[in-house]
Amino acid sequence: MAKTFTHVAFAGVFAAITSVAMAADGDLDTSFGIGGLGATGVVTGSGTDNGCRPVVQVDGKVVICGTRSVNGSSGSDFFVARFNANGTLDTSFSFDGLVTIDFDNGAGSDTAAGVALQADGKIVVAGTTQDSQGNADFAVAMLSPDGSLDPAFGAGTGKTTVAFDLNGGVGSDVCNAVVVQSDGKIVIAGGAQTETANVFALARLLPDGTRDSAFNLNGKVTLGFGISGLASEAAYATTVAIDDSGRIVVSGTDGYNDGVHTINEFAVARILANGIPDANFHANGRTTIAFDPGNGISAALNLGMTIQRDGRIVLVGASNSSASATSNYDIAVARLQPDGSLDAGFGFAGRTQIPFDLVPAAFDAGFAVAQESNGRLLIAGTSLLSTTIEVGTIVRLTANGTLDAAFGALGKRTYNFSTASPPEQAFTGVAFQGTQIIMAGFVGVNGGFDNVIVRLANDLIFADGF
Repeated sequence: MAKTFTHVAFAGVFAAITSVAMAADGDLDTSFGIGGLGATGVVTGSGTDNGCRPVVQVDGKVVICGTRSVNGSSGSDFFVARFNANGTLDTSFSFDGLVTIDFDNGAGSDTAAGVALQADGKIVVAGTTQDSQGNADFAVAMLSPDGSLDPAFGAGTGKTTVAFDLNGGVGSDVCNAVVVQSDGKIVIAGGAQTETANVFALARLLPDGTRDSAFNLNGKVTLGFGISGLASEAAYATTVAIDDSGRIVVSGTDGYNDGVHTINEFAVARILANGIPDANFHANGRTTIAFDPGNGISAALNLGMTIQRDGRIVLVGASNSSASATSNYDIAVARLQPDGSLDAGFGFAGRTQIPFDLVPAAFDAGFAVAQESNGRLLIAGTSLLSTTIEVGTIVRLTANGTLDAAFGALGKRTYNFSTASPPEQAFTGVAFQGTQIIMAGFVGVNGGFDNVIVRLANDLIFADGF
């Protein structure tokens, strides 16, 4: 991954991270936050609501989002947190580093899913708002750099919603990801419920929050994966990115029943700037990737994606590696060529599975992936340490998809920060602050879960010549 900072901006945070120069790759940077960890202090009731990935500003500050599962009379709401470059909460951001955003006025629930930055420093946060009847819509808010809602967005409110309502005029439309284009337009992605299925759903907004009519005429696109003979399929987008040609790449999971078994596969689509699927990407702009453990039944969930500097697409998630009746989910990784075909030079025929298997038949998953400047891949995730203990994990792969033996224990490391009993945590995002690794996720604490970031040592501090 290219450096987030210019040399000038990096110099501003260099002094804070030189203390980790001699640490082993992946060691906690104890000069960051408290013992290497920065926490929001917002305790929620569910770890599943805390999956936002971190974004790093040019000044080294780190922005994450999450969900206040219970927030007084307004129920669950979005929240955004901003940390200083040293891991402490930024008090110049809404006085305490935290902003709460309510869409439903207490009638239902709001769940944050992703955060992105505008070039002018404004912060875009996206997720889902659901009313008391269960009808859900995409929800987007824009914050000024000081944390206040931006009155230039959403007709003066700083907020807007997007409904697909494909199920008889209603439906459960769930937003899972957001990205900002170089021209300031905002792309949000997730899933939309139809009368018989669930499909990928995308919308593109202008910087003022109105839908972009240049994107499929109405600012919205939906697509399935066209598996013939099926009464229904369940396709959900989980990540979205913009490639160097301005095309939108969206990934997720496509599920269906073949008449005997339920099949789940990685699913990827590429959309042109006008909202039309890219005919030069595999078949009709979309493709699926199965992970067959030998029984013909792919049980794979795509949870993260990155586009490499050379245009190849890396997908991560989890897949069952057992052909028996016992499930054993491992981290699953696939890499595609820019044309959508599997990259034969990666792993085994374009795919690889990475077990932690700290207990038999464990659940190991990768939630996010990022590319280092030398081509190595970092994968953030989680693994079961016992039947009740869940730890955060990091995997580092070489450019060809093999485990990097120079990192941790043969390419893998685990982390346990939780103070809850039993402890639970996961890393759901990865980014770079200069050359150091920033991981975001959640940890169990007494009463619920807290969103956290950690900073880890990385030998790129030498490789990049600083």
